[in-house]
Amino acid sequence: MKIIVQDNNNYVLRFDKGEEVVAGLAKFMQENSVFACSFSGIGAAGEVELGYFNSHIKDYRKKPFVEDLEIISFIGNGGLKDGAPIIHAHGMFGRTDFTVIGGHVFKLTVSITAEIHLIKLSGALERVINTDFNLNSLA
Repeated sequence: MKIIVQDNNNYVLRFDKGEEVVAGLAKFMQENSVFACSFSGIGAAGEVELGYFNSHIKDYRKKPFVEDLEIISFIGNGGLKDGAPIIHAHGMFGRTDFTVIGGHVFKLTVSITAEIHLIKLSGALERVINTDFNLNSLA
């Protein structure tokens, strides 16, 4: 991951082939003392792991996709859980046949490049476990 532009609390980050974006954003937060942020991005992926939350069983149904995908929309926020960075992201991905898949993004590996606009926010977004749903919710 490379910082392309930094302007006050705005960053444009570039992820290259083979880099994993979700873990990379958490690492960026750790290394740059970011305790709250929002982000959006576009690019190309070769592998994503998506999830859909099933409220009846209180857990995610996860599914990996290993194929050429266009990152149509990648949005979310970063905060802290137990003092460590945590990423909450959703995404839409275009397939070669122009259909779209999407959901909660657990993993996103770049195939060519990904461009992420990250905005550092003041303060901290703290997450705690919501026992009603077994989810990390904003406190």
